[in-house]
Amino acid sequence: MKKIILLSILALSFLISCDDAASGGTGSVQFYVEPEWTIVNGISTGDGEEDMRDGWSVEYERFLVSLGNITVSKSTSSTVYKDENTYVIDLKGAPTAGLLVTEFNDLDNGDWDRVGYQMPQATEGALTLQNDISDEDYNSMVDNELSVSVRMVLNNSSGQVCPYLIDEDEPAATDRPCFDTTEIVLDWELPYGVEVNGCMTESQIGINIPSGGTTQAKLTIHADHHFFTAIRHTDVMRIAQPIIDADLDLDGYVTLDELESVPATVLDPTVYDLSTFPGDVETLGDYVYWTTITFPHYQGDGGCPEKNPL
Repeated sequence: MKKIILLSILALSFLISCDDAASGGTGSVQFYVEPEWTIVNGISTGDGEEDMRDGWSVEYERFLVSLGNITVSKSTSSTVYKDENTYVIDLKGAPTAGLLVTEFNDLDNGDWDRVGYQMPQATEGALTLQNDISDEDYNSMVDNELSVSVRMVLNNSSGQVCPYLIDEDEPAATDRPCFDTTEIVLDWELPYGVEVNGCMTESQIGINIPSGGTTQAKLTIHADHHFFTAIRHTDVMRIAQPIIDADLDLDGYVTLDELESVPATVLDPTVYDLSTFPGDVETLGDYVYWTTITFPHYQGDGGCPEKNPL
């Protein structure tokens, strides 16, 4: 597993240089954070493109995230607007319209093609955006230096768990014992930070600032990547069974330690395209690491192609 570097959280500041003369008017941008629909509604089982395809459904009971260091700049300029705060956010309890994180004012109107932000490890001094976030949740994120804390409950009325034989030559042997189960819990504390940049949609790179007005941009955190068969947005399925089968002690929970002990060779290469992952995948723990790294998105399904683990 990659070592996570501790991020120093600074006070809110705007770093602005004056080498660009204003051309025309100025405007503002507001940045919101919003939960992906899966966090709010869960993921149903079915045959649809957005469904779980192997009989399991997913409900998110907890989804906490650390977010911050939002930047706006231009590739042709040294002018940078930056909020260096980090925020601990309860996305499960957030409104579907999102939560206002920060606002930058007096930007030159026109295109700003560099939008970036971080999903860092939470540390002392992190702020909150919600009055109702519990002290327990906040302290858990900060004390354990987490980027994401998630509890998922997976259900399948005809489910089975077939524990991997991790001490055997073929840990995913097709004749290994299976046991009936209808519920599995994934309760994970994830210290996997990432910085993203170059955020864009199909129609806009970065943001456009209107003269005399305010535009809004939404930093969208996705959740369903933990079940992706590839890190892309086309020709991908959502499957839970390979993670379910990492319940090695049959206690109804799949832990990160269990995932670390399972080699990635259990993932069927005719189903999973591991070449799309940002780094090496040697264990199922690495699979969860890299799928977490790809959570940050932009304006819904827009992407931030530049990703640097912290």
